[in-house]
Amino acid sequence: MNSTIVGLVAAVAVLSGGLGLSLTEVFDDQKPMSSSATTGFLMGQVIVEAHNTDGELIAYRQTDNEVVDDGEQCILKMLFSSRIGDVADGNGRGTYLSTNENNGGEDVNNAACSGILTGAWDVIAIGLGSTAVAETDVILQTELTTSHASGTLDRKAATTKTWTNGSDATTTKIVLKKTFTASGAATVTESGLFNSTTVVGSGMLAHQVFNGVVLASGDSITVQWTFTVGD
Repeated sequence: MNSTIVGLVAAVAVLSGGLGLSLTEVFDDQKPMSSSATTGFLMGQVIVEAHNTDGELIAYRQTDNEVVDDGEQCILKMLFSSRIGDVADGNGRGTYLSTNENNGGEDVNNAACSGILTGAWDVIAIGLGSTAVAETDVILQTELTTSHASGTLDRKAATTKTWTNGSDATTTKIVLKKTFTASGAATVTESGLFNSTTVVGSGMLAHQVFNGVVLASGDSITVQWTFTVGD
């Protein structure tokens, strides 16, 4: 299934291209929006900005994000599962069983939709992995946690969530944003969106890698995930 997704605000892409931002060391436009990938139901983009201790912009990354298979499966289970809180199989909304079963005509696949969907997908994680994203991803390749020298870069819930209710003139979308401040050196190359601040057992909605953002102690990095629904 092709789940490459695109979007955000077209004006941003036009502006960045018009200013030639990708020709500098600070600005980097990766995987630009393509018309072949604009037909998805859920579209989006990830933007990464980094600033030094003086507040100066030191890096900018903009790329399409990728909704992984696990995220797609969870979205459908949240929307259409009829077994919410069913005591018979213990399978609440977004959960899965350890074995395949068929209960009352509803198939439950043990490989679909990781984690229990009791929380929103509003947790942003960053990491050091550089291998291309796969639709089967369920975790970051090398997630930054408190065990790293930059312990303040561990996953956290988005600080701001901005909703736009769609109409004929506007697009329905949500923008999730979180700023991390490094306490040590790190080169950030990936980000993911999860439904829990607990690494083990959480569900991944989306994942993307980008050219490395080099941080020194005191530098900040802001990750912004945007999702639009429909056209």
